[in-house]
Amino acid sequence: MARSIRFRPARIAATTLAGLMLTSALPALATTGAVPGAATEAETPAVIAAPLPEPALAVLLETGAGLSENDTALPFMNAERRKQLEEFYAARGHEPLWIADGVPTLEARRLVARLGQADRDGLRASDYALPGELARSAGRMDEARAARFEALLSAAALAYADQAQAGRVQPVSLSKNVTLDPVHPEPQEVLAALAASADPAATLEGYNPPQPGFAALREKLSEIRARGKDDTPPVVPEGPTLKEGMRDARVAVLRARLGLAVETAAEAPAEAEAAADAVADASVADAAVADATVAGESAASEAAGSEVLAEELFDARVKEAVFAFQRENGLHADGVVGPRTLLALNAASDDGMAESDILANMERWRWMPRDLGAFHIFVNIPEFKARLFRDGAQVYETRVVVGKPSNQTPVFSDVMDHVIVNPYWNVPYSIASEELLPSIRSDTSYLSRRNYEVLAGGRVVDPSSVDWSGVNLNKVRIRQRPGGGNALGQIKFMFPNRHAVYLHDTPSKSLFSRSARAFSHGCVRVQDPFDFADALLQMDGEWTAARLKSMIGGQEKRADLTRPVPVHLAYFTAFVDENGKLQRRPDIYGHNATLTKALEIEGWEDWQRFAVAAPVKRSRPVAAQAEPAKKRKVVDLAAERQRMFMRRQRASSDY
Repeated sequence: MARSIRFRPARIAATTLAGLMLTSALPALATTGAVPGAATEAETPAVIAAPLPEPALAVLLETGAGLSENDTALPFMNAERRKQLEEFYAARGHEPLWIADGVPTLEARRLVARLGQADRDGLRASDYALPGELARSAGRMDEARAARFEALLSAAALAYADQAQAGRVQPVSLSKNVTLDPVHPEPQEVLAALAASADPAATLEGYNPPQPGFAALREKLSEIRARGKDDTPPVVPEGPTLKEGMRDARVAVLRARLGLAVETAAEAPAEAEAAADAVADASVADAAVADATVAGESAASEAAGSEVLAEELFDARVKEAVFAFQRENGLHADGVVGPRTLLALNAASDDGMAESDILANMERWRWMPRDLGAFHIFVNIPEFKARLFRDGAQVYETRVVVGKPSNQTPVFSDVMDHVIVNPYWNVPYSIASEELLPSIRSDTSYLSRRNYEVLAGGRVVDPSSVDWSGVNLNKVRIRQRPGGGNALGQIKFMFPNRHAVYLHDTPSKSLFSRSARAFSHGCVRVQDPFDFADALLQMDGEWTAARLKSMIGGQEKRADLTRPVPVHLAYFTAFVDENGKLQRRPDIYGHNATLTKALEIEGWEDWQRFAVAAPVKRSRPVAAQAEPAKKRKVVDLAAERQRMFMRRQRASSDY
């Protein structure tokens, strides 16, 4: 395709000036009679250079001329990225990075090959693939083709660096409860780093998350994709909870998964052996042979049936093996195969969802801060665990209770900077309006019996002075005083955030013995808060757990940490444990359902059965309305309110 010649303004100006100088010199030459060509070198006018066209790369980046329709349709080549490339190449005088003397460099070919391996990073190689005729180019190119190769390869590298570091989707677009803010690399810095690198392919790979958790998942992804069916553990089918004493066909698969053989002898009983001997004896009469054959078949059939029944029995040996598996995999060890244990058993199996689970969690690592902190707190919500890490090593672990699916614990990172002993519990609006208000209206002593107080205008007021039938809870605040029965227990760990969630103690200790622990209204309850404090404050120069314990009782007290600690409320349904085993946990909030769909991961439809419906938004309480004149059904309001109160109390998990 022919293109118009464009000239640099600076060169045009210089040419014009030289022409004017030559014209003005002609009369002088005529007067002196000087012969052209006979002058000394110093007197000879400079040779006028022909105006040079702009490099093809400059034209392509400035106007898009030279890019085919297919080029502009590539997922990594858009107007914004072309503008970024134009700025970079203009600053270096349009000197190419990937072309030398019209030929793709060795670094360029290695970079193309590395982009072709993006699938192993949990990305899609097709998103960074150059057109086939360019990707295979190895010989000399004309100027226009070389410009296309240069621009498209740089654009593909920019796209890979951006998505490798910050992910393919914006977290908040999936859920208001996922507010991580991944950092995108600066395009000019990416291109400058590639230009300065002796190994651009390795530099590009370095934009993937640096955390060991990501690298371990990438390795497991390769293992799953590489192995054959014969190397895959059997899948224990879904179904009712399996426990000791049950008979179920799935127990036979469970035995195979746990490497258990049936304890009963597999050989046929003595009658079958005798029958077989009789069949082998040619001297026995035909009738005897027939009788022996029938007897042998019957005995063998009974033996086979007995073996099948034994395989399907969940006996003490199976329970002990389940116990051992649960302990090895960080599960609640009760010897029962419920949903969480079943998922862990099938973690490395070909259940059709392991690969998509890994891909979703590799994406989540891209959202996390690249530097988690030399000393940090890591709460994995689907695992119901909180851990402390120091210099990459785990130094403490405890169980936690997290939010219910209807009151999800948000996913974000922040910094813990203080601790409060003897905390007040400021009741959130949703809990006050939906759970407390009906109880207050039906029982005027409810607040005092449960150690609540009421604030209006920032001052404590007498609850009896409030018209609870038409109260505006935006102007009246309810809080629970420190002391016994306080929903936050004796201590809370603060990292101020827009979600108003934190880690805290709880009087409801029994919930920690459960395998699944999603019961709170969004905050994270810690099983042994002062043990946790002891581990948390190990490097704090001022505070210790013992000192915090001495503050228990009386009014609320605050302790500011001398060394603030990063805290990460994370959501990983697939991870690799310290023994190198792939672990998977249930998608309790349905985040995999939305993420796999957004990433267009094969099999995303399977995750939809775990999707969690958005909670119904309830209207604010309003003043009681006057009864209409028409006759209504008579209802015992006191009894009805008491019934509702008891139902809510049974369903609640904060008291």
